[in-house]
Amino acid sequence: MTLGEWLKSLNAIDKIILLILYGICMYLSKITLESLIDYYDTKKEHSKFRVRFRVTPAALLSLALFYSIILYRILNAIFKIIP
Repeated sequence: MTLGEWLKSLNAIDKIILLILYGICMYLSKITLESLIDYYDTKKEHSKFRVRFRVTPAALLSLALFYSIILYRILNAIFKIIP
């Protein structure tokens, strides 16, 4: 079964659950990136010459993908019915 066939076979509740799980992963990645930026600012003692980082969509989505893989593996270990 290809990815397209699998997505077409999902009903609305399955798609909502996947969106909620990926939303949780995006929230975790946002918290992670903001805490890393805050850690960097405290290490540089909020100097006016420090590099000012911001959360970019590419970093947010790539870290969310990483978190979703971890979440999938955790849920797969708990529930054996996940394909």
